[in-house]
Amino acid sequence: MNAIVKSAVYLTAIGGIGYVLLEVTKPSKARLDELKRQHQRGSAEAAEAQSKKALFMQKIKEAAESKEPIYLKKKED
Repeated sequence: MNAIVKSAVYLTAIGGIGYVLLEVTKPSKARLDELKRQHQRGSAEAAEAQSKKALFMQKIKEAAESKEPIYLKKKED
């Protein structure tokens, strides 16, 4: 009987601690709005990063297809 009571107390205590931590770490409405704005700004940056990646891949493809070693080529803008 003592083990059952002890288990119930531990279960309640651990559940209570979990609930408190959940409530403490829940973001506020203002924080959620800020995260949404950051995500929207990140979309524009992601498009820019995608274009840079495509340009890089194009340069790598050109280097692979040419006979001249890449370390001898001049930097072109």
